[in-house]
Amino acid sequence: MRKNDTIEILSPAKNYTYAKEAILCGADAVYMGAPLFSLRHEHNNSLEDIKKTVEFAHKYWAKVYVPLNCLLYSDDDINKAQNLINELYKLDVDGLIIQDIGILELDIPKIPIILSTNTMCFTKEKISFFEHCKVDRIVLPRELSYEEIKDIAKNTNIPLEIFCYGFLCVGHSGNCYLAYCENLSKTKTNKIAHYNASNHGVCPERCMGHWNLIDKDGNVIIENDRLFNLRFLSLHNEIEKLYELGIDSFKIAGREKDLKHVKNSTAFFSQIANNLLKSKNIKRSSSGRTILSFEPDLYKNFNKGFTDFFLNKRKKEMYSKYDIVGKYIGKVINFNNNSFELDTDFELNKGDKLRYKKGNSEVRTIEIINVKDNRYFINKINDDISDLELYRYIDKKGFDEVENSINYRVISTSLKINEIDNGYEITALDEDDNKIKLKINKGNKKILNKDIKNSFYNLDIDCEFIIDEVDFNKDLFIDDINLTRNEIFESLRNTRKINRKKDISDLQKNNYPYYKEELSYLDNVTNKKAREFYKRHGVKKIEQPLENTDNLKGKKVFTSSYCLRYELGYCSKQNPDKKPNTPWKLKQIESNLNYRAEFDCKNCKMYLYLDD
Repeated sequence: MRKNDTIEILSPAKNYTYAKEAILCGADAVYMGAPLFSLRHEHNNSLEDIKKTVEFAHKYWAKVYVPLNCLLYSDDDINKAQNLINELYKLDVDGLIIQDIGILELDIPKIPIILSTNTMCFTKEKISFFEHCKVDRIVLPRELSYEEIKDIAKNTNIPLEIFCYGFLCVGHSGNCYLAYCENLSKTKTNKIAHYNASNHGVCPERCMGHWNLIDKDGNVIIENDRLFNLRFLSLHNEIEKLYELGIDSFKIAGREKDLKHVKNSTAFFSQIANNLLKSKNIKRSSSGRTILSFEPDLYKNFNKGFTDFFLNKRKKEMYSKYDIVGKYIGKVINFNNNSFELDTDFELNKGDKLRYKKGNSEVRTIEIINVKDNRYFINKINDDISDLELYRYIDKKGFDEVENSINYRVISTSLKINEIDNGYEITALDEDDNKIKLKINKGNKKILNKDIKNSFYNLDIDCEFIIDEVDFNKDLFIDDINLTRNEIFESLRNTRKINRKKDISDLQKNNYPYYKEELSYLDNVTNKKAREFYKRHGVKKIEQPLENTDNLKGKKVFTSSYCLRYELGYCSKQNPDKKPNTPWKLKQIESNLNYRAEFDCKNCKMYLYLDD
């Protein structure tokens, strides 16, 4: 089994402010969109903001990755991508996250290349191929099981990244074309539709909308339900096990989420990583430690309940009107129409939102509008909720605590002070063994020996060092302690800048054979550079990609490992006697499009086709 000696917590950054807060809360790296070609097109950033982020991150030897993970369709797209990559290289970003394989065929500088989860690297054969091309890292699909990840890690050596927390796409990333179908139905031309689709960063998230499920005879099985709206992914109990397999980076999803999501989830997973350091004899991939003003807790983020998805075998994951999500807080006692007490010591606050389920009814929501002593007041409801269990999914006080928190990130430093003629020689050594020496004149202001360490202490959000140890056994005479401290820190900052290890890509244009000779429309080969790449590696047949065609008849427009038959109790493996009246049809209500569902029971896959 491979052995890595560092662990990386990778956090989402909507912009510079979010990136900075993520790093202060413990991120070893952040990923943020560039001006073009980001799969979160509403959260692009200027080159100037990326530059600011890189400069701040590199103080802590943290990294900044830039997603250029849209598919490219035209020569103009390719030229713009080429120019943008050159600009990002000048800014000293630490890596590019790409989906379009045509980028590997461009003449790009030696910037590390990370293959997005949208490249659908499900197998060791595909990952091994890109390893031979000297790609720098692979982001694994969310759908993989522990055993599949283990097999990949055992048979490859390329660094691996995995999503550990956040929103789950129900479809395979890269093979969800629901947005494309919707836009094609409106524009009637792929030349417009593919720029308004998921693989180009425009996703209206119709999967999370409302659906009707209809059987072969036109009978409605389920009406107006959120059939594909999954719980949040959280692998917080699996980090150690996955690290032992050889996972290098643990990625938090959510560039579109709010600041508390970034701060809280980053701090939470950073603490998990810190707990592994001593037992595994490893280091974080960046420097410093956090000083937080809040206690991280995943329930301080909005969530739809948590799942490990397919990591530990298939389970029923549907989040809909039948499910309760949130943190259990107790049972209702002494209820009287608009107020109640709890049978636990759990404390609620004004603004908290709770969920309950009564009998076979759908899950319902109540909000705390006032608190008096140990009694909680709500708006009047028709249900008698006596003795019902309550779950809190909005923690107003916790949300505000995280949102308004001021947090610090500090690099441990020790000082050794020696007296010399008319002054002192100060040697500063930081936690990464960066060392500087500074000579200063002796002053008239006396600092008692017992107060020296505290005199150098200055916790500031923009001052990244903290003195943890001072080796000096006399009183110190310095006129301006602030000036001395700033000189020490600035000198250390410059030394760290010089000594920071910069990753350099060894991407190679070789002829190593691809693991198959034919590519289908689902492989998303959308431009001439991508075709050149695969042909050079021995691929003989490349189908027209789905998003370059107007004719979707007979094409899979959605691929998922999530299965409605399994979810609804019609799985032929689990319930062979319960046979569904298929083929099933699905109506997506917001887009008004109709689909036909097909099931590959051998491989546990579900596909959608546009209904004729």
